[in-house]
Amino acid sequence: MQEYVRQDEKPGPKPGSEGARRIAEAHRGSHDHDKTGGFAANPDLAREVGRKGGETVKQRYGPDYYKEIGRKGGEALRDRRNPEYFATLGRKGGRVRAEKITAAQNAL
Repeated sequence: MQEYVRQDEKPGPKPGSEGARRIAEAHRGSHDHDKTGGFAANPDLAREVGRKGGETVKQRYGPDYYKEIGRKGGEALRDRRNPEYFATLGRKGGRVRAEKITAAQNAL
């Protein structure tokens, strides 16, 4: 017969404590099933599930739903970041676009 052990008598950190969180984080991804199960084993399945989920949302709420959540997300980001963040983002995007155009012209 197994003897009952009270929670406060168990070895290790208390559930939900900072120590328990650190231990869980250290072990995350360290087991074989973390690397081979679910979507890690089949990225095509993850892509398909995401696509179907997106289609369901579009049918349920309409295409304007995505415009609205994009606008809200952009406004939230704008409120958290400074104008220089967006200037840097624009320069990076412009540089990548220029590189693609140059590469396409050189391929001709």
